[in-house]
Amino acid sequence: MKKIFTLCVGLFAALALQAQSDFPLKFEDKNGNEIADGSTLIITDWIDDGFGGIMVPSGLAVRNTTGAEVQCGGSLTIQSISNGAFQSCFPENCMQWSKVGDYTTQRGAIAANDLKNMQTEWLPTAEGTCTVVYQLVTYKQNPITKQWAVDKYGPTVTMNFAYGTTGINNAPTSNAQRSTCYDLMGRRVSKPAKGLYIINGRQVVIK
Repeated sequence: MKKIFTLCVGLFAALALQAQSDFPLKFEDKNGNEIADGSTLIITDWIDDGFGGIMVPSGLAVRNTTGAEVQCGGSLTIQSISNGAFQSCFPENCMQWSKVGDYTTQRGAIAANDLKNMQTEWLPTAEGTCTVVYQLVTYKQNPITKQWAVDKYGPTVTMNFAYGTTGINNAPTSNAQRSTCYDLMGRRVSKPAKGLYIINGRQVVIK
């Protein structure tokens, strides 16, 4: 009985590993190095967000390893957040969350063999930390109903952001790009509140 149980456990583990290796997307860092599934990142470098605030970018990108377009998104859990908001512009429109909880991004496409900057960061308003577990997800469309549903869950990465609490006082990057924000009427906004805006040419939902 024990041998059968051990064999079953080993089989399930092998199947899980095979499913993971078949997943079409992978995380990469800014240098093009693959980030292994289950990795934990300590992120402390920050830049000016263009509005007089601070941005702590993850520096992550997602690569489509296949020769076909992939419909995908993100499933994330904010485990802790001292202040500010966590923002993800992956795979398309930007979304922000400011409370602990489970969230999903909107669905979008990554072209065949493409590498897409996640534009995912913590936007602190004071010293503190933010911990987010982020998982890649693919979607498939029902050929009859035309509705989209989750196909597979892929690799996971844990992002531990810290600003002003590690004893490392990083100077902001001198050539950081200034952000431009407009409302849907085309009027420039210096301090956006809740709502839908166009920031650097991308739709951003601020909650």
